[in-house]
Amino acid sequence: MRPLVRVHYALVAVVCLVAAGTGMGRGWAQSPLAQIVTDPHGRFAMAFPASWQIATKPEGMVALLAAGPAEGGGHGPRVNVVVEPLPEPMAPGAYAAQAERLVAVAFHGYTVVQQGDATIAGRPAYYRYFTWEPNNLPPLYQLQVYFTSARLGFVLTGSTTNDPDSVRRDMPLIVQILSTFRVL
Repeated sequence: MRPLVRVHYALVAVVCLVAAGTGMGRGWAQSPLAQIVTDPHGRFAMAFPASWQIATKPEGMVALLAAGPAEGGGHGPRVNVVVEPLPEPMAPGAYAAQAERLVAVAFHGYTVVQQGDATIAGRPAYYRYFTWEPNNLPPLYQLQVYFTSARLGFVLTGSTTNDPDSVRRDMPLIVQILSTFRVL
């Protein structure tokens, strides 16, 4: 299977798993990012609030799944990291463009809100805010950030329910978490 096709399948599976998670009580909104999590293979590190539940995966493309506390029994914010080998070195924008072709076909109601080049921690990146409607789950508002390093591609996805209160409450923290990502 081609590597970027694997991204498509992994993104679909991860988004469904992330959106279906259960929550805990609120109280983290002002929490410092106290948990530093390193990938089991030493490829990246990032920081999370102490109240988040985090699982790293030693095998497969999905390297990290993280869930923040949910408000009122609903869905809380989620973050995941997918790592995949690339056929050749490429810029983050090119990697994002290839992945978007697959996501646009697979995600029902996929709508880009904003996207563009970025620099995060001195490293080139590409970001995309978008919405979509999973089957049997509430619509999602997501931020994906793409990084590349030599022949590795990293896709960081932050998710919350696509309603104004959830987006206003969760996206600033998701942005803060994603901005701590470091390729090691």
